[in-house]
Amino acid sequence: MLAPIAVIGTQVARQVARVGALARFSFSAFQAWGTLPAAGRRVARRVFLNQLWFTALQAIPLVIVLSSILSFLVISQAVRELGRIGAVELIGTLMVVAIVRELGPLLTALAVAGRSGTAIAAELATNKVMGEVDALEGMGIDPVHYLVLPRFGAAIVSVFSLTILFDGVAILAGLVAALANDMSAAHYFDIVLRSLAFRDASVTLIKGLVFGTIIGTVPSFHGLAVRRAATEVPIASSHAVVGSILAIFLCSALFVAVS
Repeated sequence: MLAPIAVIGTQVARQVARVGALARFSFSAFQAWGTLPAAGRRVARRVFLNQLWFTALQAIPLVIVLSSILSFLVISQAVRELGRIGAVELIGTLMVVAIVRELGPLLTALAVAGRSGTAIAAELATNKVMGEVDALEGMGIDPVHYLVLPRFGAAIVSVFSLTILFDGVAILAGLVAALANDMSAAHYFDIVLRSLAFRDASVTLIKGLVFGTIIGTVPSFHGLAVRRAATEVPIASSHAVVGSILAIFLCSALFVAVS
């Protein structure tokens, strides 16, 4: 009778311990901002720019395509269906609440997590398996400064910037959909701008920062948690992506609950 309960208790305790370790890891990543030595800033800056190129700039086409298709489909259907009941004015609320405030940050974070989170975890796990992390520690160099911090910063900047891009493209794609359904540009922008409040924009930007923090820390944590087996690299990548996506959805639900 007690065996299943003991197994469940062990699993829960293990997961709680992992969450605690992840929280400590995240705190150490934040602390690294102020403890990075001056001699290592040039190296960290170069890694940061490389990560920014891969995570943000190379992801721009994907974000534009996702945003355009989503917004065009949603607004096209909304104009047709709401027009039948004379509620076209609700298109602005739909655009702001559903796309700009909710789906924009969420889909952007999911795209970056699936694309760059995997790469971060695999790269750091490979460094750990190959002994490069131990070599840094042997030379008195904190791996967090040179391996985690640049990726952490690049993830935050990338998700924040791509979220703004996603929402901007979504509004423009919605305009195209509105024009295709015989709505004037002036009427469309009037509806959207009347629905868009400062609170909506601020929540969207805060979500971008929070989701970027998750993508910067969770894959790094799982990547550095491997030991010496090369077979752990794909496992770490899988855990990193699943953990990031789960954390993103939980945080998104928390935002909805408190807003």
